[in-house]
Amino acid sequence: MLDILQLRIPLNDFEQLRLCQVTQPSDCHAAFTVKGRAIWPVARWGETPPLERVNVRGWFPCLDQMADEFLIWRPQGGCFFVFQDKVTYRVAESDARSVLFMQLELNRLTVAPRRPAEGLRAYSLR
Repeated sequence: MLDILQLRIPLNDFEQLRLCQVTQPSDCHAAFTVKGRAIWPVARWGETPPLERVNVRGWFPCLDQMADEFLIWRPQGGCFFVFQDKVTYRVAESDARSVLFMQLELNRLTVAPRRPAEGLRAYSLR
């Protein structure tokens, strides 16, 4: 049995995954197709049109990690779907069930409240 990988990614990188999509998916944050070493920014089960075959491998390290992990689970490649908390794939386009292969944690920057400044003290050196 394979273990589920957990990946922490910066919020900015997560948002960039959606921006590089050929078409914006309505049911997930981003969707990709992996064929060999190529990662295409669209989910297609059939033949992907040549204009949509933009290889985005190397654009985002987190995307490369997702694709490499996907190929461990499904060496023949296929489509995977990125959500806010997970990455999944479906065995077939008509299959409504999805297989979880990676959990995500968005690394959000938080602003810590400022500590109250201590009163300044002046000392005389006489």
